[in-house]
Amino acid sequence: MAFTMDYGGMIETPVCQHLTNTSKTVIGSAYVNDALTLSAVAIAHAAGAAKTVSVYWYNGSTESLIWRKSIAQNDSALLTDLPIRLRKGHEIRVAGDADVHVTLIHSFALPYAQSQGGGMV
Repeated sequence: MAFTMDYGGMIETPVCQHLTNTSKTVIGSAYVNDALTLSAVAIAHAAGAAKTVSVYWYNGSTESLIWRKSIAQNDSALLTDLPIRLRKGHEIRVAGDADVHVTLIHSFALPYAQSQGGGMV
C-alpha cells in the first residue's frame, strides 16, 4: 500500500511590486499551477499621508476582499494569518496608492509518496 500527499515546504522567491495609483493591481501574474500557497503579504508605505490598502483574492470567477488596513506614513504591515491555497487562474490583487510596496511570500507544496515498507516511492 502506498500513499501520496503534499506538504508545505520550500519558500518561493518573493514577488515584489510597487503600486503606482489607486487602481486594483494584479501582483505578479495569474497562477499557473496548484502548488503555491500564499503564506504572507508584506506592505510598506514609503511616503505621504496614510494610505488604505486592500488585498483581494480572485479565484478565477469571484473577487473577494480578504484584508484592508490603513498604513501610516513610513510604516508597514505584515499579513500572516492566511494561508490561501492558490489554484491555476487565481490572482492576488491589491488596491492602495503610489508609494505603496507589496511583497507576496509563497510556500510551495512538495509532493510526497511513501510505500508500505516505509520508503519513499
